[in-house]
Amino acid sequence: MYKIGEFSKINKISQRMLRYYDEKALLTPKKDELNGYRYYTNDDIEIVNRIKLLRKYHFSMDEIKNVLDMDSKAIKALYQQKIAELNEKAMEYTHVIEEMKKVIEPANPIMKANAYDVLWGVRKPFHALCLRRVVDADDLELLMNELDASVNEMNLMLTGKHFAIFHSIEEKDFYRYDVEVVQPIGLTTEVKDARIKLFEETNYICTVHIGNYDHISYAYSALYDWAHSNGYHLEGPFIEKYYADEFVTLDKDAFVTEVGIAIKTS
Repeated sequence: MYKIGEFSKINKISQRMLRYYDEKALLTPKKDELNGYRYYTNDDIEIVNRIKLLRKYHFSMDEIKNVLDMDSKAIKALYQQKIAELNEKAMEYTHVIEEMKKVIEPANPIMKANAYDVLWGVRKPFHALCLRRVVDADDLELLMNELDASVNEMNLMLTGKHFAIFHSIEEKDFYRYDVEVVQPIGLTTEVKDARIKLFEETNYICTVHIGNYDHISYAYSALYDWAHSNGYHLEGPFIEKYYADEFVTLDKDAFVTEVGIAIKTS
């Protein structure tokens, strides 16, 4: 039996952390009711070593509590799930690192500039297959894939590039959007499907953003400025139409996105 100070030194872990493990019911030492001292055994050493290993593997405290009660088969399944999560996180960090490297040492000294010339015109009416959902940036790509699968399943005729309509941003989480993905289609006969909508004719302005989405807000700003300078007000949500995205190129600097919105006279 070891007192908490002795156990702390043996396992190279602070007494404060041991008390925290006790609070979380990860490690429950025997307690002397008279003096309140905690006493640990050799079995507790094994548990501490397992906790250290699981923390190294990026398991949360709640996950660790469950793992300690699992059999070997369940643990293997959980490890496979954690490996997938860590691989996804590693890829995310890799992309971030590469972006930061480009900022420090640009591979191409030629800088691409966005002129944000604004075009005005009339958008003719059209039908489209639409899917609307609250998603984050990663799930938007999955929603696009779902839209593409639905189009193929229904064997629809495409009449233009797919695009996304950003209706709103969640107040509690600004990384999540109420977004609608849209694929314009041609209809020769009436199709009864709530996902198929008619977009009415409208006056419309748009501009083109070249590059990744980190600075696409400047394209939005260009449309605001043009509308206000020419006596129009913006009508409805913004639309992003993707001419070159991750489906076309892995180079985010080569993305080409049209940003547009309907307008009305003030």
